[in-house]
Amino acid sequence: MRYPQSLRGRRTLKTRRFYCHDCRSSFTYRFPAKRRRFSYQTIKDAIKRVVEDNTSYRRVSDRLGASPATIFLWVSTFGLGAKTPLEIAKELRPKWGGILQVDCKPVPIFGKKATVFVAVDVETHDPFHFDLAPEEDQESARRFLRTIKEVFQYPARGIVTDLGKGRVFVGLMEQLFPQVPHQACVVHFLRYVHTRLPRSTKSAHYHQNEFLRAYFKELLFCSSYHDAERMFVRLIAMEPLFQANYHKTIFRSLKKNFQLLTTHLSYKHLPRDTNVVENVIKQLNMKLKLLHGFKTQQSAYRFLKLWFCAYRFRPFRASQKPSRNGKSPLNLAQVTTHGIDWLEYSQRSK
Repeated sequence: MRYPQSLRGRRTLKTRRFYCHDCRSSFTYRFPAKRRRFSYQTIKDAIKRVVEDNTSYRRVSDRLGASPATIFLWVSTFGLGAKTPLEIAKELRPKWGGILQVDCKPVPIFGKKATVFVAVDVETHDPFHFDLAPEEDQESARRFLRTIKEVFQYPARGIVTDLGKGRVFVGLMEQLFPQVPHQACVVHFLRYVHTRLPRSTKSAHYHQNEFLRAYFKELLFCSSYHDAERMFVRLIAMEPLFQANYHKTIFRSLKKNFQLLTTHLSYKHLPRDTNVVENVIKQLNMKLKLLHGFKTQQSAYRFLKLWFCAYRFRPFRASQKPSRNGKSPLNLAQVTTHGIDWLEYSQRSK
């Protein structure tokens, strides 16, 4: 390429174009076509590295020589054309086990916090639905759960959630899934107890706090409802001995949620924690930390469509159950994914 010198310095020599009056189009005499700097395969590989790997736009940029803004544009373009979870469900028709876990996670968007709701089928570990809402409120949660019930027609035979912000899921489960047993996560509740009880040895109630920590743990992890109820009655009888305000708060919460915390003891197919959906959210959180948030809700939703699609196609490698290794969540849901490129599949047909 020639760089003629001018009074303003070196400038790029522009290509001269001509106009044809017969076909009414312009053309270049010497250069019939412009070569693309990056091939389609390179663009696909860059998107997969951003979505799948524990890396950032900057690291992928350094390796390819494209700017982070360019790679972000590629991801955004593919995210715009990506299928929604409902479109994937209609096409692939996965077979779910019916044990539903639901949770949500804050997502930073231009300095503010939005919320991504996630629904996972426990038996297949398939995060079959997600939604991005401005906040974790009753209306957003209702819309999310109604979509699961009425649009996905999920065959729910058990539900596990944490108690959530303001018990947002509890009342909705009673309304939308009245005949389905609902278990509250005992791990979250025990964590709540630990955060409420001071750990300082200088506390005036130190010995009482240590007693309650051990007692709550034993109660929440009982192997039978009879044992849990017996420990619950005994603890309530001791309530007047615990006078600190945080003691009263914990006792009030336990009495309000005892039945939810022990549902799994009456329904053996129910897990007592939300570990499956928490694992999905943990991996998503690791990815989002590398991206440092999003500027718009649209760019966040586009990325999430790609990320969840990739997760559903990715085989497990170190599962606690060896039978799952080598199989993806969609495989476990009786969907054949052999030979399918998840990124190509994610795109709507034009």
